[in-house]
Amino acid sequence: MNSENKLHKICLEEGIEQKQWGGRMHYLRWSHPITLYGWENAGMSYDSTLSYADYAGFRCGTCFEYPAFDPIENKLLNLRIRPLIAMDVTVRKYMGLELSRDAFEMFERLKSACKVVNGTFTLLWHNNQLETAQEREFYNSLLE
Repeated sequence: MNSENKLHKICLEEGIEQKQWGGRMHYLRWSHPITLYGWENAGMSYDSTLSYADYAGFRCGTCFEYPAFDPIENKLLNLRIRPLIAMDVTVRKYMGLELSRDAFEMFERLKSACKVVNGTFTLLWHNNQLETAQEREFYNSLLE
């Protein structure tokens, strides 16, 4: 039994239900289209890997999910790509903005750009970036 099936089994046992399951690979572990087939075979609905590691923004050129495609086999997969628009570490560390006003404004600009077109602002915030009260307050303010 693979780890995804184990997760589904444990969730069912614990009464945790979800209509969709998705995931994200670390960009160093992403391999196109192999990763997509792995997600699809595991019963995942979507992948949110595609983003820039060192700059927040629209790597996929959109904030709408779209069907995954295998260019080698020239076929659509039963998986959706849900573009990752911003990641905490990208803005705080790679862009050097930490928890500054500039960081907050960067996130807000991206959120607003998605909202204008009724798109989805997909944000990745690592749990180890919520250790201090300041980090939690910053994160919570982004969710408002």
